[in-house]
Amino acid sequence: MTTLNYTVKFHKTVLASFIGLLISQSCFALEEMSDEKLSNTTGEGIALLPQDAYMVFRGVGVNETATQLLDRTKDTGSINYIPVGPLSLTAADTNKNNSIDSGDLAVGKADLFLYGLALSKANDADPNDINERVGMLKNTSGVATAINAIKSWGTATNPWILKVDTMDAVPTFTPDIAGGSKNTDTGKVTYLALEAPAFETGTLDAEGSDAYKLKLGMWADAFVRNPNKKDGDPNQFQYGTSTGTRGNGTEITNRENRIRLQAIWNNFSLNGSKIQLFQTLDGATNTGGLSPFYNKTLGLAGVIRLNSGDAANLKLKTTDIASESMSAISTNTLHAGANSTLSTSSTGNCGNSGTGAISNGSGVGCQYIVQKRTRTDSKTLTRSWDLPAEYQNRVLRLSTQETTDTNLLYTPALDTSRNAKAPTFAKDEGIFIYNLNTNLVLGSLYQPLILGSDGKNFSLEIARIPNKESIYKKIYTDYTGADSSYLGSTCNIYQCGTSTISGYQGNNATHSSISIGTVYSDDGGKTLKAYTGADAVGVSFGNLVKSSTVSNTLTTNEIRYAQRQLQSQTWLQNSRCSTTGIFGCSNVTSTSGTLTQWQYNNGSNWVNSLTGSQTKPNDATACGTGFGASNSCNNFPNPNPNTTEINATTANRTWSDTNLNGAAWRTASNTTVDNFIGSGNGITGATILNNNMAQTPNIPGTPLNNLGSALIDGMLIQHMKITTKGL
Repeated sequence: MTTLNYTVKFHKTVLASFIGLLISQSCFALEEMSDEKLSNTTGEGIALLPQDAYMVFRGVGVNETATQLLDRTKDTGSINYIPVGPLSLTAADTNKNNSIDSGDLAVGKADLFLYGLALSKANDADPNDINERVGMLKNTSGVATAINAIKSWGTATNPWILKVDTMDAVPTFTPDIAGGSKNTDTGKVTYLALEAPAFETGTLDAEGSDAYKLKLGMWADAFVRNPNKKDGDPNQFQYGTSTGTRGNGTEITNRENRIRLQAIWNNFSLNGSKIQLFQTLDGATNTGGLSPFYNKTLGLAGVIRLNSGDAANLKLKTTDIASESMSAISTNTLHAGANSTLSTSSTGNCGNSGTGAISNGSGVGCQYIVQKRTRTDSKTLTRSWDLPAEYQNRVLRLSTQETTDTNLLYTPALDTSRNAKAPTFAKDEGIFIYNLNTNLVLGSLYQPLILGSDGKNFSLEIARIPNKESIYKKIYTDYTGADSSYLGSTCNIYQCGTSTISGYQGNNATHSSISIGTVYSDDGGKTLKAYTGADAVGVSFGNLVKSSTVSNTLTTNEIRYAQRQLQSQTWLQNSRCSTTGIFGCSNVTSTSGTLTQWQYNNGSNWVNSLTGSQTKPNDATACGTGFGASNSCNNFPNPNPNTTEINATTANRTWSDTNLNGAAWRTASNTTVDNFIGSGNGITGATILNNNMAQTPNIPGTPLNNLGSALIDGMLIQHMKITTKGL
């Protein structure tokens, strides 16, 4: 069942008759129009003005209520495309023995079911509108209350038009004479035309603005069924030999041979489109690439305009939010400097609290205090992308993923239970094509699209452009503007040829354009350019990513150490005459004293400890020898320390990780420390800086699933032929 809801009125146009027509679902009404309204018109035709219109293919009975029409699960009305004709040998010969026999597997053609075809107005206020085949009006609770009807598809002064008209002076196919004169043969072409409302320029007429916010939706199933099984056979989807089995006799009962597709296009317009049917002129021969087939046959010309609107300002708005943190530094003492071997103990054999000789002072462990410090830094960047509000739902979406699993071979067309339901598709999956503008020029009165047959096969051909100046100058374009006799132009969102009616674009351009996403013109609409900035929008796989967050974390380990060294100093403790001679002292014996204590590295120099450092005693006066030297010389320092060995004081040898005694923490690379603590504890050379050491996050300027804009501009079909074969 197809549900139609519309009102059609015929208002004043430039046609010969003005007929007011009101169409409901079950009746047609003619509205009388005055002679005054008809007095200034010429031509013949009918004006159509659909109002309050929508269309949905439904799968339930007639006379549905308004509430029942809101149930989208019942949009299961379908069109079935059934393939006909035999398969080719290449397709049917699965065992590749150049013949069809019992050894070949069954091969079939696909049935295609097109469901739920719907045309309504898009609802930009609904965030799920890109996933609904029909535009729905909803209340504040999100419950559908009505189908969003097209208020007026056109206006009283700009309606749909079905007319018959004649164009004079259309050039025939007869080419110019090579090297000779120009052929100027022309004829009249009478055509039947269906024209959509003209495409408006500038501010849109509010009454007909819904025509630029159309919504088209549908879904489809395609099946391949065993051609040897009748429709409805429980084994119709089993494949194998001609009997439905493979060579080993095993039935294939669940072959997954269905593909399901949903297509929804939001916010587009047909305005500016037209189709013309006519009988072609003559003059074509078998010369110059032409064919007599062109003469006096059924011709078609059209401009198909499917536009989402100007996209020059379709650019992503990027917002960045950055944050960072640094944890408190945790400190772990690996070695406390109290023992000659690695130890965290504050006591050991280094004699740090004693007063006697420093027996292990040369041990590595007594020379260092080692700490491991750790800090974790992080930097986070969240980049959000937003489309300008007016572009949010200008999307053509093709998707296949359902939100719930269904039987792989299920389709409503084969459901005889009367409980068939339309599937629900995932809202963010599929291919999203933003702001698609498609303006296709298919032939013209002087280069028609020809529909014909040779008696066996059907062909569709856009005639070759004849070598005839009066034709090719109407078609080709001089983009430099130097030769104004070339009249061709490109149809795009900004212009489509010329128009004699103010406020509307024409529909007589000769070249086509297809643009996706951010596309603009810098020459008044003659040509288009695709915007290449990072903020361009175009095709995305999946719904355009709204935001991306990247966090970088760095944990830095720092090995720092304090260092000291033993300092030994000597002085002359005693000098005495140990041997006397005739003339005085002939030999002197000297005794040295030794002062041993710690020096501490302050980061640049070795310095005395902050407390407890002792000053080396003065030297004793040395005794002399030789004539006149005193035989009784026995000198000591003044004052005399009365010792030949002085050891460090407790204060000099005391240090800890909280009392470095003049030393400073150092982080410079030190192999001795690395070897002492072992690589498992880390190595020296790394420093924890005062600033955040994490790497600054880097996020691309556009979502990774956004492929950017695309453009085909100035496309001219000079000749194209499509022919069926073998029917």
